[in-house]
Amino acid sequence: MIRLVLLLLGADFIRRNWHALAIAGLAWGTIGVSLMIDALDGVLNFPLTLFGYLLLLESLVTLWVANSGMGAQKTLRYVKGGLFLLIAILVITQHQASNMALAMLFGIAFTIGGSLQITSALVVRFPRWRTAMLGGLVQIVLAIFFFQPYPTHYKGTVPYCLALGLIFGGWNMIWLALRSRMLPQQASADVLVERNSGDDRPFDAGLHDGAADLQSRLRPPGASSASALDGSAGAGQQAPLTVHVWTPTGSAKGPARRQPVIDRYIAAVDLNGVISTGHAALEVQPDLYISLYPAEEIDRSPDQFARLLRATAENDVKGRYLTDYASEAAAWCESTEKIVFRDYRRASLDRFWQHYRRTEIYNLTHRNCSSTVANALEAALEGVIGGRDRHWFNAVRMMFTPEIWVASQIRKRAVTMAWTPGMVLDYARALRAVVHPRPLSWAASLQLALRQSRRLRQGWRARRRYAEQESQVSKES
Repeated sequence: MIRLVLLLLGADFIRRNWHALAIAGLAWGTIGVSLMIDALDGVLNFPLTLFGYLLLLESLVTLWVANSGMGAQKTLRYVKGGLFLLIAILVITQHQASNMALAMLFGIAFTIGGSLQITSALVVRFPRWRTAMLGGLVQIVLAIFFFQPYPTHYKGTVPYCLALGLIFGGWNMIWLALRSRMLPQQASADVLVERNSGDDRPFDAGLHDGAADLQSRLRPPGASSASALDGSAGAGQQAPLTVHVWTPTGSAKGPARRQPVIDRYIAAVDLNGVISTGHAALEVQPDLYISLYPAEEIDRSPDQFARLLRATAENDVKGRYLTDYASEAAAWCESTEKIVFRDYRRASLDRFWQHYRRTEIYNLTHRNCSSTVANALEAALEGVIGGRDRHWFNAVRMMFTPEIWVASQIRKRAVTMAWTPGMVLDYARALRAVVHPRPLSWAASLQLALRQSRRLRQGWRARRRYAEQESQVSKES
């Protein structure tokens, strides 16, 4: 989540405030080490009850406004709110059985997360899959610590888990701060946070980390440093950016059966047995359209499916870029969903597209239509919030925005498995809520939730009155 926040703030914002980021990371790490020592020695000074009530309040607010979300936002809000509510209740009860239940809960969560990460790394083989697999093994080791009472004791589960989060978060902030200090003025935040590690950005390949090489790969040939830095210039006059998504169910001709999760995020099968995986594209009228297809249809037979999932070079095929939305919609169908961004950095998007389009390669899990749109959207939104206001309150506000948590969870799953049109849809919606927040968004969400609760109560009362009237009529007859 921290990296996504820094991406939206932008490299210039981070470079100017690298010292504040480093101090915050050092403070987080110091608090984390203190909490870990507190959890290990068997004598807790951490205010568990106070933390439990704060977590309870946060979970109730999340559940209260969850229904105002859309798609995966709503689901993830309910999951987050319900999980935090369960943890809060277990923390407040202050019982030995509660402490053990918390340890088992965290242990199961780390086991599932680590297993999924290891499995996806072995199957997909995305760039740096070995590092991801090592991270999954670390999660399994941490799960073992949670499952057995030594050395943390079950009552130290919550401080120990918080300590791990603060330590890793603090280290990440310090590392990013030190790295941002050494970047040249033309550097982009995607290099800072390594958004597109591997060969997804063809102009990154084969270059060293020197300042001259960084500058050469961050500017298209012939572009001046001034043009590379004016990403938000003229934002009020630029045309809106639209993310087009054809969901599998929306582009299939009448799905044969409903499978909500599979239909939304993987593929849908129509009445004739034809598989539709959907599609994603990005448009800025009148002169920019990003839509990647394989030049020739890929064999997706079951016996080849496991091989095709690997994001390795042998699965690269020649790709083709469509020219405009009108011709694509006419040849196929209108996009199912359209997510519009008014504020973005056109120069950063153009810089990304000029380099990206040079390589006409399609890979089913690593360089597909959805990953292309996700990377282009991140390039367009790079520094868009940091450019509005240079105050660090922007970073603090984003850290407490539910949608930034939703977006980070979607992105984490996508980069370790594969981007799909359904993930791009939910990711774009979450980022739009962060980039274009509604005035008093929390109050508006609470007001919406209150209206919905009021409608539910009115409907329940109407049904009860109707039932009473029916009962009275039956008695009189």
